[in-house]
Amino acid sequence: MVDTVRDQTLDFLTPAGDEIRWNVRPDRSTAPRPAHRSAVIERVVLVRGSDQPLIQRRLDPRADPHRLDTEIAAGLRLARRHPENGYPAVLPRMLGYRADIDEPYVLWQPPPVTEVGQVAARLGNDAIDRVLCDLLTGLAHLAAAGIVHRGINAARVRWTGEGAMIAGLPVAAFAGDTRTGTGREPWASAEQVRGIGRADPRDDVWSAAVLLGELLGLDGDSYRERLGPRYAVLLGDALAPRAAQRPTAAELLRTLSWPVPVLETSPLDSGREQYGRIGESRTRTAAPAARPPQRRRRWFWSIGRGSAGPATRDCYLCLDPVSWAETDLFIWTDKGYKPLDLGAAGPQHRREYRLRQAFRRCPNRTGEIGPHYLPAAYLRSGSPINIGLIGDTAAGKTHLLAGIMQEIESGVLGDFGIMTSAVDIAWHDDFRQSRMNRLYRDGEVLEHTRPVDTVDFADGLILGTGTRERPMMFFDIAGEMLQPGRRQSRATQFLAAADALIFVADPVRPDPDTTFEAVIDRLAHRRGPDGLLDIPSVVVVTKSDLLRFEEPVDRWIRARRADGPAESRDVYAYLHQRGRTAQLAPVHRIRRCTLHFASATGGRDRGGRYPHGARPQRCAEPLISLLAMLGALPARRDGDG
Repeated sequence: MVDTVRDQTLDFLTPAGDEIRWNVRPDRSTAPRPAHRSAVIERVVLVRGSDQPLIQRRLDPRADPHRLDTEIAAGLRLARRHPENGYPAVLPRMLGYRADIDEPYVLWQPPPVTEVGQVAARLGNDAIDRVLCDLLTGLAHLAAAGIVHRGINAARVRWTGEGAMIAGLPVAAFAGDTRTGTGREPWASAEQVRGIGRADPRDDVWSAAVLLGELLGLDGDSYRERLGPRYAVLLGDALAPRAAQRPTAAELLRTLSWPVPVLETSPLDSGREQYGRIGESRTRTAAPAARPPQRRRRWFWSIGRGSAGPATRDCYLCLDPVSWAETDLFIWTDKGYKPLDLGAAGPQHRREYRLRQAFRRCPNRTGEIGPHYLPAAYLRSGSPINIGLIGDTAAGKTHLLAGIMQEIESGVLGDFGIMTSAVDIAWHDDFRQSRMNRLYRDGEVLEHTRPVDTVDFADGLILGTGTRERPMMFFDIAGEMLQPGRRQSRATQFLAAADALIFVADPVRPDPDTTFEAVIDRLAHRRGPDGLLDIPSVVVVTKSDLLRFEEPVDRWIRARRADGPAESRDVYAYLHQRGRTAQLAPVHRIRRCTLHFASATGGRDRGGRYPHGARPQRCAEPLISLLAMLGALPARRDGDG
């Protein structure tokens, strides 16, 4: 990567959210240098007028625009936990950042230039003690903020003249993130180097113990032995092979009789505790679920074309019972529905091909609505999974559904051995062209769902393995139709046939979303003996890309695998902290409900388009959770289910 050293104006945000403009010039005494990752250029600049030095870490415009997100989010976590005049001197200090531009950057206060490894030979025992305790103090602060540094070594720890401080957070991760291989032995443990398990603050404790061995300069066959008799008893476990076996930085400080810093509690703790109490209460007073997961799982794999035949089900438009029969069949043409005569279909394979495109007219016994037609694939398969998306206008339901379908097409359900095909080929193709391609190929913002008198499915897929199949239908209704002031209409009748609900929570709208409570009230007939609704549900905080530098969104929006209970607890705490009581109604009133962060676009639009393109982030995780609650999700093929 080539960097052009030039004067420039920096418009950035401080950790407090203030907009700042500084004119800076390059420090001619230092040359820009690629960081350990070639996509990032690190250089020193001087603020004109004061010559205040800054470290600017800037991203190549060709790189992933979110490459610096974790570093920025970690810096913000520290700044928000510690007041301006009480910021720990042992920690790196972020001064500002700019993320939503072609070349994102982060600004750091320069640390001392002397690496602790450069002065190791002249450090006495007292100075080494001070370096170790300063380092452990910094690691205790990082651990309290849920940050794992992952890069502690003799160059990353700097000598201040009296003690030590940690320089930068270039490879930081959040505690609980899936480990990615980074570092090298002996500085990093084998778990970290190989990317095994989940990031743990005690990964850094290993590195601190190795640094101590380097400073002592003792001979020996292992770093445990190099600690020598003076430290071996105190720090020996710091080099245990697994992070769970090591002491924390705070525990080591107590062992060394060094003051343990007063660690700030998280503002999310109150919500996390309340979520825990809800779970404990549900466990004590658990009522039998209407449809036990184990039973439903066996049911999923036993019903299909290879079984006794599809069962009768409710029409999702009129709610009348309907079953499959090879009568009253139609096919869609440019001129509308046309009767289909299977007698002239020819060989069996041609007959099956025609049936894949066929519709059966609903008997419509009540006659409350006009003639309507259901896809043959919906009626011929096993018991359907009807999923309704609930949320106010502009909450992001349409974008979220596009993201779910995009991730399904990328093969996310294949990890569970589930293959997918369209319920209605033409309908699915129209959804792909008008929603998925417009959003993810063309980078266009999608329009809101329009109010209609009746609601049809937005898209549908057949889930299955081999010849056993089950339809999954999504229903997206305009938020205006779900408002509590609206009378019951045909557009909301699908709720009576819903098997699961996706509540879409907009985290940035100022007024409360009243649709959640209204929909729950309309489903009062689904209550169990304890008053809780028996309908598997998820709450999805959509548009989470706009919150990606806020705790705990900063961790979950980039998580590669779901950790259901932990994520649900954090989402609950996030909404609870912000007083979003209405968006927590599903948790309080529905027996089984998980919570998730997701983004259908991955970034902010500009003038109706996404300048860096749109990409779904964790849109499929809520669906996977629903399928698990419905018993329709086999174990992952990789065994990490």
